[in-house]
Amino acid sequence: MADVNLIHRAHLPESGAASRLPAMVTVHGWLGNEHVMAIFERALPEGVAVFSPRGPVIADGGYGWFADRDAGTDFMPGLDALHEYVRRLPEAYPLDPARIFLMGFSQGTAMGYGLMLKEPGLVAGLAALAGFLPTPAQIWAEPGRLEGKPVFIAHGMEDERVPVVEAHRAREALTRAGAEVAYHEYPTSHKMNAQGMRDLKRWLAAVYNFSRPD
Repeated sequence: MADVNLIHRAHLPESGAASRLPAMVTVHGWLGNEHVMAIFERALPEGVAVFSPRGPVIADGGYGWFADRDAGTDFMPGLDALHEYVRRLPEAYPLDPARIFLMGFSQGTAMGYGLMLKEPGLVAGLAALAGFLPTPAQIWAEPGRLEGKPVFIAHGMEDERVPVVEAHRAREALTRAGAEVAYHEYPTSHKMNAQGMRDLKRWLAAVYNFSRPD
């Protein structure tokens, strides 16, 4: 395994070119692991390397990134672990540091928001699925901090775990910070439906500057 700080799953596409690859880091939610985000990989353009780290918090047979959403007592250790992981990736794999995106689901989205706001230069953009902006990260949402950063927010209007109002709050905060937010709501619960996957696929093709899918 490459010299990074978190257990992870990696998939590198075959490439005849010597140039460094664009990459996606998929970040699982509470009680997930490095395999559960594979369902979203079909939305990625061909030629993108995919990395899925395992959260450092062990709980109830799964893994997570932090247990206390509001107080933030364990938010920063999880965020620091993800930060170090993403920072090391271009040293361990043949990646283009300027084309590393994040995709999170639920708590994984919270981590994506936190990392992008804390270190805007580390990631190129974020696909935020069914998630929320964690309280400790809100202090970083300053005007201009995310100027021009592409962000895709998708949320179910019937989400029983993370109410859709959380997506509204995240959209407002990131828009104030200067991000280019593509916001979508769907008639579904705590998941992505077929239309959401199609919208995600189009957005990813555009931000990676690949040909758009049909």
